[in-house]
Amino acid sequence: MESNQEVHWYVAKTKSRQEKKIREQLEEMGVENYLPTSVEVRQWHDRKKKVEMVLIPSTIFIHTDKERALSLSNDRGVQIRYAIDMMDGKRSMMTVSDKEMNNFIKFLDLSDEAEISTDNDLLYAKGTLVEITKGPWCGIEGELVRVDSKKKVVVRLSGVIACTLEIPMSYLKKIE
Repeated sequence: MESNQEVHWYVAKTKSRQEKKIREQLEEMGVENYLPTSVEVRQWHDRKKKVEMVLIPSTIFIHTDKERALSLSNDRGVQIRYAIDMMDGKRSMMTVSDKEMNNFIKFLDLSDEAEISTDNDLLYAKGTLVEITKGPWCGIEGELVRVDSKKKVVVRLSGVIACTLEIPMSYLKKIE
């Protein structure tokens, strides 16, 4: 039985275009959260402007214990609902492990600095679990895939999203 005091990353759903407002509310309450965003330059007819864009619409990740997670919407009026994990057959609140979440955050924070490989030697088969051993993504674990003759590592948040990174094979180590 899960203790209510265990801290997890919960996948919370928001109303459309309310993600940043929910992030502000959570921060004001001192609740750790993560909203995946990127900054894009948008062109209007008379000017350009940097705009923070939400990468996963209507989704924010909340790091807390179950009791507090439930109190956010029930007692404090934060307009969220939790994604339900149907995979385990228990219909429980969807959680993401700290390791997966840390990989995901690190991946998104550095995604503009991707190094591209033109090396055609495949040292590992498609589906091999690998760890990145060099560069800014050192320590991230993922699955090796091959797309259009290029090597790519996929970082997944189970049941939520998968991101792909193209990386030189020499930066990878097989996970046994």
